Amino acid sequence: MNGPCLLTAQLLDLKRIAVWTVASLLTVLLTLIGAGCQSGPAPLTAERPLHLEEHLDAATIEGSEVPADVPAAVEWRFDERQPDWKPVVLWMNDPAAINTLPNLEEHQPVRGRQPARVTRTEDALRIVLTEADRWLRPRGDPMLGGGIYTDLPDWNREDWAYITVQARTTDKAAIILFGEYDVDLITDGTVQTYQWRADWSYYFQVWEDVWDKLVIEVIAKEAASVDILSVSVIPKEAAYHNGRVGVRREVRNRAYRRTLFTHAPGKLRYRVKVPERGRLDVGLGVLREDVPVTFTITAESDRSGAEILLEETHADKEHWAQRTIDLSHLEGQVVSLSLEADADRPGAVALWAAPTVSGSRAADVPNVIFYIIDAGGADYMSLYGYNRRTTPNLERLAAEGAVFERAHSNSRWTKPSTTSFMTSLQNSVLGGTKSHFDPLPDQAVTMAQHLHTSGYQTAVFVSNTYAGTISSLDRGVDVLREAGVDPNSQSSKELYDEFWQWREAYPGEPYWVHFQTTDVHWPYRPVPPFSGLFISPETRETFFDWGRRLATAAGFTRPMPGYPPAAFEKTGINRVAYYDAARSLYDEVMAHNDYQI
Repeated sequence: MNGPCLLTAQLLDLKRIAVWTVASLLTVLLTLIGAGCQSGPAPLTAERPLHLEEHLDAATIEGSEVPADVPAAVEWRFDERQPDWKPVVLWMNDPAAINTLPNLEEHQPVRGRQPARVTRTEDALRIVLTEADRWLRPRGDPMLGGGIYTDLPDWNREDWAYITVQARTTDKAAIILFGEYDVDLITDGTVQTYQWRADWSYYFQVWEDVWDKLVIEVIAKEAASVDILSVSVIPKEAAYHNGRVGVRREVRNRAYRRTLFTHAPGKLRYRVKVPERGRLDVGLGVLREDVPVTFTITAESDRSGAEILLEETHADKEHWAQRTIDLSHLEGQVVSLSLEADADRPGAVALWAAPTVSGSRAADVPNVIFYIIDAGGADYMSLYGYNRRTTPNLERLAAEGAVFERAHSNSRWTKPSTTSFMTSLQNSVLGGTKSHFDPLPDQAVTMAQHLHTSGYQTAVFVSNTYAGTISSLDRGVDVLREAGVDPNSQSSKELYDEFWQWREAYPGEPYWVHFQTTDVHWPYRPVPPFSGLFISPETRETFFDWGRRLATAAGFTRPMPGYPPAAFEKTGINRVAYYDAARSLYDEVMAHNDYQI
């Protein structure tokens, strides 16, 4: 039976049979309605992995009401006096000090510089930068910098979602939070609001220490004046009060997950046809340790009745509780699959990370591994004729596939290049690169989004955040892991470990995965047995000593891949010997990455 049209036809036939009694007619009607004339959408199917968070329009929502007592943001408005805010020397070039910021209370000069000049206007604090505020960034480009700060009562960073700053200027300048996350300011003199994530930092990613100071820093190439009108810190719970249910990106233990949220008490119910060898994989998460949430998953069908498949109370806000629910005994049945959350405090947020129904593979489509060697150069791969055997495994793969001999990157560095090949759009079409932290335009659809909506399970494992969260490349991704984010020569092994953990938790197929390793990215630290393959231990140590001396001569705060000619002249270090040693180390880490492949 499939709806009211068929029921109407049956009734017309019944009218012709005069011998039927009223009781018989009622029996037939009840049978017809129970068998096939149920209202509501057709059941969801899982021939390919079924992402439940993608089908909220097909779910029945019970409860999950937004609480009335929405947590309030903490706001400082500078149209009134805020004596707790004080001037500070710019700390951007010393990321190790960002968390603790010593010497701030004493206002001691750092590196011979005084705190920025800050004055009050009618509605703002004005930060004025002059030549006295000039300093060298790590790569040697001179900038002006200074800022303001206030003490915080030892907050936990993960309790907070965003920081917003209202600012006004007519000068070309940028605001920095957490030592590196700079945002260029609009220079037309209007008041604009700028937003940063509060629980994330490029250097530290997820912060584990207490948050005891909030620093707003301003940089500019020339003299500039910037008015700060207000600063607000928005609690994480407030970000979930825009609806009864929704989908957000959530991070736990540096794993970013595509997450469905509800409020307790609340239930989401889906009609699902269980596939062969069916299973439900989901991560459970909470926002607060002091408000545990009880997660219950049930399945109900006409054949087997109601069955509780999982009932568990979770209170760990730092980690996902990854769970697998066996649905194989319900194979072929249409069930009402319910995700229910309850808590002692009404309105508590329950997080369901990447809830996915899958079964035995039926679709004849391939799995896809999209693999990028960050900073990998074809000129240094034996696959392309390089005179050292750096990529024997790539050569074996190439013998079974296709090799493109005229492939060119869209850019010489990671962020614009990666966003370009992930969207098939030129960097100029994406809006160009205005800063290191430009988000990807909403209109640009990524490879992961295309494949996720086609039923693929999707994952990203990268060790360069420009290939991940900074560039908005978590869109359409079930799980994103930025492992070993400080570029290191063993990143490939760390990323593969993360991949196999994901495959164990979500074994459904087909899947798409994006790897982006930094084994061959500076600072070139090869590990045995590849260390020593092309360069002696003595020359290796000499190279790193040269790097420290050259960095000092160039005015850099740390060694870099390259230096201006004046640094070689000042130190007397032979440029050819230095770069030949660098090439040998690069070849060793290339061989390591190839071996891991």
